[in-house]
Amino acid sequence: MQHVVSQLITKRAELKGELLHHQKRIEQIEEIIYGIDLSIQAFDTSIELENIKAKRYSDRENYFKRGEANVMILDTLRKAHEPLTTTQITKELMKRKKLDPEDQKKVDSIQKSLLHTLKKHEKAKTVRIVSKDNINGFSWELI
Repeated sequence: MQHVVSQLITKRAELKGELLHHQKRIEQIEEIIYGIDLSIQAFDTSIELENIKAKRYSDRENYFKRGEANVMILDTLRKAHEPLTTTQITKELMKRKKLDPEDQKKVDSIQKSLLHTLKKHEKAKTVRIVSKDNINGFSWELI
């Protein structure tokens, strides 16, 4: 029982430290926004700052330029002599982009993005799912 309490205390301390870190970062961002607001107002006092909508934030890294993954996926499938799994496609594209295929967090992030792109291609009837299993997931080929 004491072991559980000890782990909970440790986890609480970690989360509290993370919270304090993010609160400090929020304060820094608010100061930067305030400075930008002053600059905007210096150039044009008619702009109503409260009407400027916030952009959606994404912490996802962009590993590919716009449209690059589309081209690379199709090129990879075109050169393949057999259907490829989503994982195989992901690892091939990572190799071509010189990204570490051993970084599982990166692999998962890229694979999720590529799966979304492959599904778009499937709807457009440029690729099709050849098979699906619980171990390898989807296998793809060009139509």
